[in-house]
Amino acid sequence: MTRIPGACLVGVVLMLLMSNVATYSSEITTITILLDSAGSALWTVEDRFILATEEEEELFEEFQKDEALKEEKLNEFKEKMSMLLERIKYATKRSMNMSNFEIFMGKEVSVTNTYGVILFRFTWDEFAVAQDGQLIVGDVFEGGYYISMNELLVVQFPESYRLVTATPSPDHQKETMLIWEGPMNFADGHPAVVVEKQRSSIADGKWLIPVLAAILLSVGIMALRSRKHPAESVTYSPYVDDRKLIIDVVRQHGGKIPQKELPDLTGFSKAKISILLKELKKEGIIRKTFRGRENEIVLVDRESD
Repeated sequence: MTRIPGACLVGVVLMLLMSNVATYSSEITTITILLDSAGSALWTVEDRFILATEEEEELFEEFQKDEALKEEKLNEFKEKMSMLLERIKYATKRSMNMSNFEIFMGKEVSVTNTYGVILFRFTWDEFAVAQDGQLIVGDVFEGGYYISMNELLVVQFPESYRLVTATPSPDHQKETMLIWEGPMNFADGHPAVVVEKQRSSIADGKWLIPVLAAILLSVGIMALRSRKHPAESVTYSPYVDDRKLIIDVVRQHGGKIPQKELPDLTGFSKAKISILLKELKKEGIIRKTFRGRENEIVLVDRESD
C-alpha cells in the first residue's frame, strides 16, 4: 500500500510560507487537531520564531502586508493538500474533504526578542471515523507521522467524550487534550486515538463547558512549556472557538476590557489576540477605543443595548 508522508502536512506549510520571509530560528511549532462529534477536525499550525535582525523584521512585515503573495502561497498549499488528500482517500477507502484554508500573521515583542507568529488552519471533514458512539483517529496516518524537535502535537476531543485508548501514550494529558512532544517518529497508522461518548445529562453544544475548558487547558499548556522556556511567558492553547472565547471574556467584563488583559484571561499570545481582534473588528463585532494610553476593546452589541 502507498505510504502517506504524514509529516508533510506541517512541512509544506512552513516551506511555502517561510521561503518568502527570512532565515529564522524556530522557537516552537504547535500542531493542534480539534475533533468534533461528527469526526471532522480543525487543524491548526502555529509557528513562533525569532526575528533576529531588523532586516528579518522588515521582510516579515512586507510579507504580512502582501495579500497577493499570501493568497498565492495559500493556493499552492491547497493544491498540494488536495493531492495528498486524494492519496489518503485511496489508501483509507473513505470519503473526506478539506476546506476553509486560512493564514494569519502577527508579531509579538518580549523583553528579550521580537517574534513572528504564523497561524495556519483548515477544516478536515471526516478526519476521524465516527461509529457506534466512538471517534477513531489513525487511518489517515498510513505511513506514519513525524514531529521534530520543538514541535508539539495536540489532539483534543469533545468534552462529552472520554478517552478509550491512545497509542503511543501521550507525554501529557490535560482533560480532553492529548499532547505529544517531538522529536517523535510515529509508526504506521499512528498516533491512534479512540474516544467514546459519555453517558451524561449535559447536552452537547453548550458554550459554558468549552469556554471554561479552554481557559483551564491553556493554563496547563503554559505550565508545560514554561519548563523548557523559563525566560519567556509563552502559551499554546488549542482552538476551542477562539473568537467566541474572546467575545465571552469581554462580555463577562461588562462588554469592555483593556486589550492588555486578554492574554492572561484567554491564555493566547499577544500576537494571536491581535490577529483575532482584527478579524472581529473587521466584522463589526468589536471596536477599539483609547483609554489613556491603553487600547480598550468594546463589544458593538453592548453599545446598542
